[in-house]
Amino acid sequence: MAIRLFFFLLVFANLLFFAWAQGYFGASDEGHEPQRLAQQLHPEKLRIVHEGQAPGPAAKKEAAACRVVNGLTTADAETLKTALEAAGSEAAVSPLAEPALHLVVITDLANKATADKKAAELTRFGVQEQTAVALEGGRHEIILGRFDNEAGATAFLQGLTKRGIKSARIDRREQAAVKARVETHGPASTLLQQLPKLIEPYADAVIGECVP
Repeated sequence: MAIRLFFFLLVFANLLFFAWAQGYFGASDEGHEPQRLAQQLHPEKLRIVHEGQAPGPAAKKEAAACRVVNGLTTADAETLKTALEAAGSEAAVSPLAEPALHLVVITDLANKATADKKAAELTRFGVQEQTAVALEGGRHEIILGRFDNEAGATAFLQGLTKRGIKSARIDRREQAAVKARVETHGPASTLLQQLPKLIEPYADAVIGECVP
C-alpha cells in the first residue's frame, strides 16, 4: 500500500513540475525565446553579420567643389559647358556684359545719296575719319568716333562743333556680349583633376574660385 501511495505522489509531483515549467501557473521565464522576441526594440533594424566580420562604417559622401572659368568667348563657354556635363559635373554659362559704346554720329540721313553729300561736306571741314553705315529702310548714318566713355565722346563732339559741324551728336549703344564665364560644380576628386585638361584648348581661360 505504501509503495502505491509513493508511486502516485511521484507521478503527481512530476505533473506539477511539468505544469510549472510550461507557465500554467502564471510564472514567466525571462529567458524564453518568444518573450525575448516580444521585448526587442525595432527588430526590423537588426541585420545579420557573418562570423568574424565587424560591421563597417557608413560610406562618407564625397566632397563637392566649385570653380569658375573666365576668359572664354560665348561659343567656347558653351563648348566647355557641354564637356563638363559629359564628365559628370554641373555647369552654367553666364554672358559677360560688354561696356556700352558712345558714338559721335550723324544720323537720320534719308538715303545713300544724302549720306554721300554729307560725307563730302565733312571732308571739306577736315574730317577724314568717318564711316557710312546703311540702316534698315534705306536710311544711313555716318559714324565719326567711337568711345568707351561719355567724357571722351563729349570732348570730341566739342571739337567738331568748333569746326562748324553742328549735326553730329552722341549716341550711347549697348554691345552684345562676346565674352562669358562658366561656373561648374562636381565631385572634388574628379572636377579638380579634369578641369585643367578641359580648358587646355582655350588659351585665355583662367580658373578661379566661386564667390559665395
